[in-house]
Amino acid sequence: MNKVLLREKKVVLTSIIAFALSACAMQADKIEKAFLPADSQQARTEIIELISKSLGGKNVPIATNVFQESSRLLIGTAPVTSPQGIKIVNADQKQAIIFELVKQGENCLLQRINTTQKWQLKTKRCFTP
Repeated sequence: MNKVLLREKKVVLTSIIAFALSACAMQADKIEKAFLPADSQQARTEIIELISKSLGGKNVPIATNVFQESSRLLIGTAPVTSPQGIKIVNADQKQAIIFELVKQGENCLLQRINTTQKWQLKTKRCFTP
């Protein structure tokens, strides 16, 4: 009788440990939107280089507070404005390119939304809200 009870306890304990370990593994793989702290010039420089590389070497002006207020960066062409101040939409208006800063475990990642491009940043200072 005691052997059966002991065996059942082992099965329950093993199940609990397996569940806890799988929950931890799932949490480590969880991807969440992330932000950069205000004093993240080194991360900003790295991000500018990665975005330029992603866009075929084009230099794109990036704000000094990139990813501090939003986890996404949209890059698009500026609208054409008439002399009267009316915005003119071209027929060949291109869709905005979207980059997103995310955190997965302890890693900060920059990903381009409309492609499969993803880069791990050297910085570990990004944070989730």
